[in-house]
Amino acid sequence: MPTTAATTLLTAATHSSYLGGASVDLTATAHSVAQAATVALIVTGVAAFYLLACAVWPFGKCRRCKGVGKFKSPFGNAFRHCGRCDGSGLRVRFGRKVISYYRRTHSAASNSTSKGDKR
Repeated sequence: MPTTAATTLLTAATHSSYLGGASVDLTATAHSVAQAATVALIVTGVAAFYLLACAVWPFGKCRRCKGVGKFKSPFGNAFRHCGRCDGSGLRVRFGRKVISYYRRTHSAASNSTSKGDKR
């Protein structure tokens, strides 16, 4: 059973006068930090899964021709090749471009001649 002195101390500790009467709820702050950490973990996991999928399947369907590679003529059976994918129907995914950029940069850094001058 709390006494009035303990209740007064608890109220003074949570509602301090130097904040201009505004109360600070530390549990809400802790929950928002935990929620932000959870969202960051989920976003990191999704990005890692996407990069793994791009490493396994580097190509997607061309967005212009929808993966067919050609366009049909409105008259007859003539067709022309898609100009964006050159008739392949494929495009390189964004995640694969990121992986290739990282590999190229890492390879250039490890093969640098200025780093290992041994005369």
